Amino acid sequence: MQKLLFLLLLIMPFLNNSCTQGTSQADQAKADGWRHVTDDFMKWYSYTYNNIRLSQDFIGMDTDGAVIDKPAFISKLMTGTVFAYKTGTKQGRDIYQLYTLHTQDESIKAVIQQSAATEMEHYKMEGRPMPAFSFNDLDGNHYSNESVKGKLLVIKCWFIHCVACVKEFPELNQLVNRYKGNNQVLFVSLAFDKKDALEKFLKTKEFSYAVVPDMKAFMNEDLSIKMYPTHLLIDRSGNIVKVVNRIGDLVPFIEKAL
Repeated sequence: MQKLLFLLLLIMPFLNNSCTQGTSQADQAKADGWRHVTDDFMKWYSYTYNNIRLSQDFIGMDTDGAVIDKPAFISKLMTGTVFAYKTGTKQGRDIYQLYTLHTQDESIKAVIQQSAATEMEHYKMEGRPMPAFSFNDLDGNHYSNESVKGKLLVIKCWFIHCVACVKEFPELNQLVNRYKGNNQVLFVSLAFDKKDALEKFLKTKEFSYAVVPDMKAFMNEDLSIKMYPTHLLIDRSGNIVKVVNRIGDLVPFIEKAL
């Protein structure tokens, strides 16, 4: 399972880089219908990556077409016997239906199960208080549960050698620039790496978030983060609003919270 997750981390940046290829796969999937989405791993993964957003507020349907709630939808995905297919939108919400998984490729089943399990963990974190924290960024600024109360806290969890983590820097910098001058939003990143390594690395890579070093234990043990990058939105009362792996999935919730 860990090898499959590592594979995903490797291929995600390249799927992102190839917008034309991703769109082609999605269009082909729509043209062929749901039966052909799982013909092979890359076809299924490309379709799912470009069309399915389990972190969002979607309308879920079971294999019989009956509407079910989000936890039930994700729980069924965790069995590895079904996959999600986008059938349309309604009032700004995507509609996903479950279809029985018929494939000889066990890697598709395994990744569906692992991805769904991660989404379920993220979903269960929503509404919980942010674990107690107290740390300083590379510039010496201090952050704690009390010091950030009354502000929105956008957190990125990452490490230097995570390709996908670094690849999204420009997008994150644009996000910070969008809210420049708004002191109600704080952008803070938690990194595995030591201070010296981060300072050296960030001389070659522009990154507008505040960076807190040596946070591996906090992310693994207190936040139970298993995939990187992971992004969290903490509301003004210190509660977790949303946990996602792609920053684009977090933006609507930042705007809604403001």
